[in-house]
Amino acid sequence: MKPRELVRVVVEECWPGLAGLDRLQEFVAPDYVHHTPFGDLDFEQFRSGLAYVESVFTNRAYRAEHVLVEGDLAAAYVSWTATRVADGSAVEGRGAYHCRIAEGLVAEDWDVFFPTS
Repeated sequence: MKPRELVRVVVEECWPGLAGLDRLQEFVAPDYVHHTPFGDLDFEQFRSGLAYVESVFTNRAYRAEHVLVEGDLAAAYVSWTATRVADGSAVEGRGAYHCRIAEGLVAEDWDVFFPTS
């Protein structure tokens, strides 16, 4: 799979729900690292983080609006929608995703997302 398509599949098909996490594991390297402002996470720690996100926002959908690839790096501008679990209100947001790809797999990545509504 080409890097641009890999990013789209990861963002649009694997992130939206907990079921996608099993599929996501197919696309990350064995020594995958998810970088956060709070420290680096391995895949299982990343999975736990998304489980928390699912407890706050359900019915999530992500769209990789723009994907740029240069060498082994890819970056995407991402839009997303969800339902806030606490009150059932609709939420939408924007964010950025950046990853390094090695041997066709995501080796490490960074992201930042904010609700805009």
